[in-house]
Amino acid sequence: MLSPHAPYPPNSGGRVRTWEQIKYFGQRHDVTAVYYALTEDEYEMSRSIEKCCTKAIPVKRSKNISPDDLEELHKLPWPIRGCFTSDMRRTLEELRPAYFDIVIIEFIYMAHYRDLFPPCTILHEHNIESSIYRQYSEMPNISQEHIYGIKKQRAFWKATWMLMEEYENKIWPRFPLRVVVSQKDKQEMDRRCHSGRSVVTENGADTRSITLPDNGNSHKILFMGTMDYYPNTDAVTYLIKSIMPFIWKKDPTVSLCIAGKNPPESVREFASSPKIEVIANPEDMNEVARKCCLTLVPLRLGGGTRIKILDSLAMGLPVVSTSLGCEGLSVRDGSHIIVRDNPEQFADAVLQIISDPFLAKSLRTNGRRLVEKHYDWGLIFRQFEQELLRLVEENGEKRLKGNGDRSD
Repeated sequence: MLSPHAPYPPNSGGRVRTWEQIKYFGQRHDVTAVYYALTEDEYEMSRSIEKCCTKAIPVKRSKNISPDDLEELHKLPWPIRGCFTSDMRRTLEELRPAYFDIVIIEFIYMAHYRDLFPPCTILHEHNIESSIYRQYSEMPNISQEHIYGIKKQRAFWKATWMLMEEYENKIWPRFPLRVVVSQKDKQEMDRRCHSGRSVVTENGADTRSITLPDNGNSHKILFMGTMDYYPNTDAVTYLIKSIMPFIWKKDPTVSLCIAGKNPPESVREFASSPKIEVIANPEDMNEVARKCCLTLVPLRLGGGTRIKILDSLAMGLPVVSTSLGCEGLSVRDGSHIIVRDNPEQFADAVLQIISDPFLAKSLRTNGRRLVEKHYDWGLIFRQFEQELLRLVEENGEKRLKGNGDRSD
């Protein structure tokens, strides 16, 4: 498994999925995990990761590019270039003599290493990345927004979107199997790529280790997510400026907790309000959730599907979401979660759950039952495993046929 980030600690949606995947396959197969380590702590954590797999190989993401690699680097769209280093290439080349039945490449950002590996190499797309850049380019005030720490004009984001889409169209056909997390992403991929096959392996939740909290009397509501990911930053800003005023007008006792990885200064500043708490890099999100009565997902941008919703349902927290926030998940409005796109109606749904214990209990029960039945990681990766075994079998048959042809 090759990843652009350390799988542990699992403090973002992508890391959660990668970590759960390593745990599942590490119990059943020999798994070598190779990944970029962005900090010294991540680099030193390989021994902890090796408790769940055969070998963990961290590579520091330096700017070390050999002259021979510069030409290839400049062919890549700028969002990809940060994941191209001579150190990673050298590490992977040293692994080439080893025999791997399957290589799973996490995210398009690592797909340029595909040619270093055998035919059974899978691309695991957590999002269709070009679609996110397209959404950025269509934002009304995009030139005023800081995304990935930069502020650029609309033309820049439009060009990035088009370059990423062109790169996806070029790289996708080089994989015999591509994995996406939703039917919508599969339809997009199948429309643009007609070789190989794509399959849906949905996001999930850890339903076994989570205990349901008793927080029915709480008036604290929760937004959780990777806070240095712009769609989450946008969602929190929208929540505080457009939704919370309606909530506080009708019930000033409600407080808001924002919890997640690496909140930028623009999010940390919200904690100046006595009604808003910002928890940066919580060690255990379950402990944070125990003090809250429901989760908010007011997303206006993004792709894939939201692990934060599945985690909330697994923790027994009712969810109020926008339509885009729950896109791709098999949830029913009014049964598993509440879906509202208008800010005032979103606020009214939050207040209704807080004031109606029967509604809260119904959402809590139905949501938990849904993730247990359809979104348990074990069930999800068991299906994925069958796809991988099928690909190995197909490749073995091709090799046997090729050897037979040569012997004739």
